[in-house]
Amino acid sequence: MSEFLHTIRGGIFPFYFFFAVIGIIGRIRRRQWTGFDTLVILTFLVFEFLAAFQVCLFYGLLTTSRRYLFIGIPLYLPYTALGFRDTWRILSKFKLGKSSAAVFAVGICAAFLYMLYSPIFTEFFHDSDKGIERNLQFAAAEWIRSDWNRLPASQDAPLQIMKCDQYQSGKRPLIETYTEWPRLGCFAGGQNYPEFLRGSDILPDYIVLPAEFFAENDQNGDIPVIFDYRESEQDEAVSRQYRQVHADTVDGITFAVFRNAALLPED
Repeated sequence: MSEFLHTIRGGIFPFYFFFAVIGIIGRIRRRQWTGFDTLVILTFLVFEFLAAFQVCLFYGLLTTSRRYLFIGIPLYLPYTALGFRDTWRILSKFKLGKSSAAVFAVGICAAFLYMLYSPIFTEFFHDSDKGIERNLQFAAAEWIRSDWNRLPASQDAPLQIMKCDQYQSGKRPLIETYTEWPRLGCFAGGQNYPEFLRGSDILPDYIVLPAEFFAENDQNGDIPVIFDYRESEQDEAVSRQYRQVHADTVDGITFAVFRNAALLPED
């Protein structure tokens, strides 16, 4: 739930939305609010609600993507402009001097840039755990790219239609990963395997997991069993369709790459 709410927060662009609220309040206080304003705001709210809960409504998963919510942002931007103006009018009453306009503009730009880029800098340069995960994803992605490019299946694989208007061309790797490695699919030149496809007929080309998920072997002792990952009865059946083709340790974390033996040829 917290991740879902965090995604919604990012999807409405809180910096612009904050000033939009100021603009709306100012317009109501000046008694300039019209029926058209009501229509615009209701359209925005209904659209954002449907965009946020579309996956939940159709597939029963409480998840969404910020890019779906970004589409509705232009509906409230006029009120954001009004909010900037009203904020400037409030500040101008304090007689801050001729340079106040420049200070206000620079402050707005600085706040906007900080909000936009601070998560990236925090994740990749200051958060050691995230930095380790980034290095691990780069290492796994580099190996998958080299492996995928040499396989003939990547040259003439058919188009696969997925759910939720997604598709897999077959020419790019489809990768299922540990939940804290969301960028691995992109780094490898393909895409991550969506959670809602688990249990469907479409299986990922690769599965990349940390050591705790593949420490056990089957009765023959030669196929690492992927367990406790999907938390379903299909775990063992699915894991037996994959072969471990690569393992490595990055910054003390051991991971392994499993390749779909049914779709791709064995070494």
